[in-house]
Amino acid sequence: MKDQDPKHQMNLIPESLFENFGFSNLTEIQKKASPIILQKKDCLVIAPTGSGKTECSVIPIFSLLKNSRKTGKIKSLYITPLRALNRDVFRRITKYAHQSGLTIEIRHGDTTQKDRKKITENPPDVLITTPETLVILLTQAKYLDALSDLEWIVVDEVHELLSSERGTQLSLSIERLEFNSKFPLTKIGLSATVGNFEEAGKFVVGTKRKCEIIRDTSVRKYDVEIKYVDGTISDVAEKIIEHVSELDLDSPILLFTNTRGESEFLASILKEKSTIPIELHHGSLSKEVREETEQNLREGKRGIVVCTSSLELGLDIGSVELVIHYGSPRQVSKLVQRIGRSRHNRNASAKGLIITNNSDDEYEAQAILQRIQEGSIEEQKIHDGSLDVLAHHLVGLAMQIGEISIDKAFDLITRAYPFRNLKLEELVDVLDLLDSNYLIFFDRTKMTFWKKGRSFKYYFENLSTIPDILKFKVFDSVGKKIIGSLDQRFVGDYGDSGNIFVLKGSQWRILNVDEKSFTVNVEPFRGGGI
Repeated sequence: MKDQDPKHQMNLIPESLFENFGFSNLTEIQKKASPIILQKKDCLVIAPTGSGKTECSVIPIFSLLKNSRKTGKIKSLYITPLRALNRDVFRRITKYAHQSGLTIEIRHGDTTQKDRKKITENPPDVLITTPETLVILLTQAKYLDALSDLEWIVVDEVHELLSSERGTQLSLSIERLEFNSKFPLTKIGLSATVGNFEEAGKFVVGTKRKCEIIRDTSVRKYDVEIKYVDGTISDVAEKIIEHVSELDLDSPILLFTNTRGESEFLASILKEKSTIPIELHHGSLSKEVREETEQNLREGKRGIVVCTSSLELGLDIGSVELVIHYGSPRQVSKLVQRIGRSRHNRNASAKGLIITNNSDDEYEAQAILQRIQEGSIEEQKIHDGSLDVLAHHLVGLAMQIGEISIDKAFDLITRAYPFRNLKLEELVDVLDLLDSNYLIFFDRTKMTFWKKGRSFKYYFENLSTIPDILKFKVFDSVGKKIIGSLDQRFVGDYGDSGNIFVLKGSQWRILNVDEKSFTVNVEPFRGGGI
């Protein structure tokens, strides 16, 4: 796994390839990665947000598919960890697909029944999806047939998946896709900066394949100021307003926090104390609220967007001049991702401010900045060998293939990097457990297993490795729209009529809770400050 010589690669890039799609100047990573992808080599592309990783993967793929024989089946699969990223990537690359004469669709949890039917009846050339939706597709005969000519897999935001069960799940799904396809799959991973890039590459391609590591070696400078405020979070808010007012920027500003609670509290104080427009973005806000904020960012509207990790990943949010971080970012990679969202469309230093009222956070932030200057990024530990994920995919394999031998299953599973150390005895133990719970038939004489009636219920009830938390929708009875959601525990503890809470940076009074529809009906509260 050696970094590629850029001079050698430049000679391999067809001069007109990117020009045909409206590109006049390529970024370093586009120059380095495109020739490798055109050669259909498995690779991991590592570069900061905003460096054009998406384009450097899809444009070579689309240019090759443009000249390939049409089969009416899915040729390329693009996987991202978030539905919001699915929508964003779809919006960005649809024009490239259409320009190449290719059809493209998106399939995830928000896809309507009508659109799902359209995809099964007329499969697109390119499909964008999430790890959880892919697990569903792998058991449906029509989708398995549609994916039987698959040639390309692109996994976006690889660093986000490495250390979680979602990544373990995806690695097995990719091997099941490979088993299903008539063609060898070319696997491409896209990632922000990650310390253990060799291991991350193996995660993408599996244990039996070689992976080219393609890194953006240009060194970006970080112009980051650290401010300690001896006071409360309200004092911090005043310092933020003072700092932003002095800069008098016309472009939007991102203000990251480490928790949703901090983001809500800080946004509510900023709204109370400032005339600057304040918006909020996190996972508990409704899709409509988040998409409106994202659009405002793309349009460059002036103001502060208080956010969590929901804006850390590669959503296209246009040009941001400054990123502020409340408290320590905790990790070098987090700071690189978050502060790196500023000025990423130009050859300029990323500009940031870390502001905190905790002295420990101040020292930690200084240490993180020092590590960035040294080029020292922490490793993302691979989430190895989750037996619950293995059990789920064994049932899925039985549903996908029918009767399958232990040897064949073992070979497929150990091709997935997180299961490289799995022992045959462990596999047999898991099959025994599934058999004893009537989830599969396991024949110890023939050493084969196959699906059972209860397989389907178990499989579809355990699709997601994300903890399932019951949510209540929050309905604004005045604005007549859903503004977000609340956890069941919060509603149980504080859901009495008349209680006040903060969401979207504003205060709301609870009118009532409808437990049948899981809805909290609220009205804006115009009372005093928090």
